[in-house]
Amino acid sequence: MPFKRVEYRDLDMFYVLNPDPANFARATHENLPPSNPLKPGLPVLVFIHAAGSNLTSWRAQIGDARLSNSFNLVAVDCRFHGFTKGGERTSHTLENSAECVMATLDEMDFPSYSIYGEGVHGSVIATWIAIKRPDKVSSLLIASPGFMPPHVVAMLRDVHDALMENKNGRGDGTGTFPPDALEGICAYFIGGNERLRDARERMKVHFQERYGRGEGASAHDVSWLFLAVYNRKPIPQDLLASIRCPVLILRGGDDHIVCPLEACEMWQRSFVNARGPVQIHAISSAPGLISLSDSNIVNRIILQFVQRSIAAAK
Repeated sequence: MPFKRVEYRDLDMFYVLNPDPANFARATHENLPPSNPLKPGLPVLVFIHAAGSNLTSWRAQIGDARLSNSFNLVAVDCRFHGFTKGGERTSHTLENSAECVMATLDEMDFPSYSIYGEGVHGSVIATWIAIKRPDKVSSLLIASPGFMPPHVVAMLRDVHDALMENKNGRGDGTGTFPPDALEGICAYFIGGNERLRDARERMKVHFQERYGRGEGASAHDVSWLFLAVYNRKPIPQDLLASIRCPVLILRGGDDHIVCPLEACEMWQRSFVNARGPVQIHAISSAPGLISLSDSNIVNRIILQFVQRSIAAAK
């Protein structure tokens, strides 16, 4: 399996590059296809997943011939997620997570790349990369970037506490997550829409397997997964103003918790120097995790926006 060693972070970052689209559409973490060489002449598109997810969440994107025939596709497991492994942290922010992804991309030595980041986690990481690698990022797409009003922070703290009921010497000591807490966090990360029921059930299984086993690394990783999200500080406005590549914001029209319209408008106002108008594209009747719920529409938007951005830069 492909890893990039990030020595100064004591981290082994797991990634995939151009996996076979048909196989990846059916991928699980027990059966991941290998990476393939870079396709000369095609631009690079990097996917950064939502919190609690992993690179297998991009099945519908990497399995879409429109994208796989047009781009070199890269996806990574961010710190505390999936197969990526690292030492214990005493402090961590989403900016730190971005630095880990950047170190991986730097080693791969792409001349440039576009980034699609999803959710509070993926969008913030993608934005930090656009700030810190302005010469590399050719376009930025953020989906459901969200914000952290007090009532959402309080809700996430409560769910975090409930998930830890059997960890760190508490409860039955097994480390497993209580069903109600697991239901709540999967509804937050994926959305409560009925058509995503199967996705929520799959996430429950993944979340329990990845983070619900005993103490040690599982308790450490799930705690930082939450803390890095709900304790995050807003990215300073002067840094957001430094982003000059094209930017597109996407959201689900039915998402009123993770990323309501006013959250997108706040982000939109912050990208004051992005090339071209920063538009908000709402997908009607979609929940928060739009790459999963409405992949056909999202993939078409990604393809058109990235290709237009590259053409405009020539």
